[in-house]
Parts: sequence; C-alpha cells; structure tokens
Amino acid sequence: MQILIGNIVALIASLVMVYSGIIKQKKKIIYAQTIQIGLYILSNLILGGITGAIINALSFIRNVLCYKDKLGYKEKIIITILAIILSLSFNNLGLIGILPLISTIIYLWLMNIKNIVKFKILVIFTMTLWCTYDIYIKSYSSAIFDFMNIIANIVTIIFLLLPSNDN
Repeated sequence: MQILIGNIVALIASLVMVYSGIIKQKKKIIYAQTIQIGLYILSNLILGGITGAIINALSFIRNVLCYKDKLGYKEKIIITILAIILSLSFNNLGLIGILPLISTIIYLWLMNIKNIVKFKILVIFTMTLWCTYDIYIKSYSSAIFDFMNIIANIVTIIFLLLPSNDN
C-alpha cells in the first residue's frame, strides 16, 4: 500500500514535471518545478527515499530563492553544505543515495544559465540521475516520467533550434 500511495503522489508530481519540460520561459519552468518538488518530497518520504526527500526540500528552497531572484553565491554555498552534510548523514541507499546530491549540486551551480537550450540540457542531465534513483527506490511512476521529461526537453530543444517561421 505504501508503494502504491508513494507512486500516486509521484505520478502527480511527474505530470507537473513533464509539463515543465515543454515550457519555454525559465521563470515559469522554475515555478512548475517548485510545485513538482514539493510533491516529490512527500513521495520520497512515503517510499523511504530519505536522501531524495532531503535534497528535494533543499531544492524547494533553492527554487523559491531563484524564482524571487535571491539565489546568490552565499545561498548556494549554504545549500551545498547542507545538502552534503544531510545527504551523507542520512543516506540509507549507498552510492545510489548520493545521486540526488550530485544532481542538486550540479543543478544549483548551473541553473542561472541564461541560454534556454543550455538550461534544458542541464535539466536532461540531472533528470537522468534522478531517473536512476527513482528506479532504485521503486518510484516507477517517477522514473517513467523522468524519462518522459528528458524526451520533452529534447523535443523542445529541437523546436527551439529550428528556424522560426515568425516573419
């Protein structure tokens, strides 16, 4: 029953995540991701993914700060230190439990990329790490949608790079 409930919550979060993959404005992407992350915190807790829940909680704070244009160097250092300490302290999954940490640190330090194509490439890379983690903790709906989000971002990049017909 716990796996089913965790996957239902993850499914809702995943639908929001895929939607964020087709958005073309960074501020709106960050907003959608913040909603998604809040739901993933709950899902990870239900499924026993402690490091995922911790990283998502810090990512939630990160996204709120970024959305409000208050994510500076000092905030990034604090979030990085907290992420490392908390993830290593509460990791119950060995090397797999470190994947959310790696993903969040990379995303945190590169998320201020202005170029939307490069930003979407960043999302694709970090989502690949989360997909692996989600499969391991049996968050199958999350893993499926992680993959769908990767595809949505790839397709959006292709459309962004195609010559525009806006004359």
